[in-house]
Amino acid sequence: MIKFVILGLLTYGSFTGYDIKQIMLRSTSNFMNASFGSIYPALNKLEKEGLIRSTKAIENGKYKKVYTIDEIGEKEFMGWLEEPIEFMRSYEDILAKIFFYEKLPKEKASKLIKQLISDINKKIQELEELEVEVKPVAGYFEASTLNFGIDHLKFMASWYEKFLNNFNNI
Repeated sequence: MIKFVILGLLTYGSFTGYDIKQIMLRSTSNFMNASFGSIYPALNKLEKEGLIRSTKAIENGKYKKVYTIDEIGEKEFMGWLEEPIEFMRSYEDILAKIFFYEKLPKEKASKLIKQLISDINKKIQELEELEVEVKPVAGYFEASTLNFGIDHLKFMASWYEKFLNNFNNI
């Protein structure tokens, strides 16, 4: 996921690894906060893959490497951003994608969020049907984990519906 967060941040401008870390602390840290030990290897890999490029600069007598996204990197980032969200992924993965939805046309972002809500509601229905089947034979703890899943998905659907409503009213 760090790959796409870095690419996304570089769509806003050119930054050093230190800059990227500081931006993450101020913006994505509740769902993606990487250490310098993760950021710099990711930047090196992205550069080797030809998705970003770096230039060397000296500022106040200090050597700096400034990274810029390339056209190929921007294409790969936008391709990832436009893919439907897999709701069974971690909330960090989902929020990392939604964080950059301002880069999409409003209609596309709205469509992707509607699809996410639809997928979640289908899964809720599946689990509720399963609950009817297993309730008579499942133990308390087994049934509780199923109930957690249903409740968690209902919360997600509700949150994304509210988010979509607010988004459509901007």
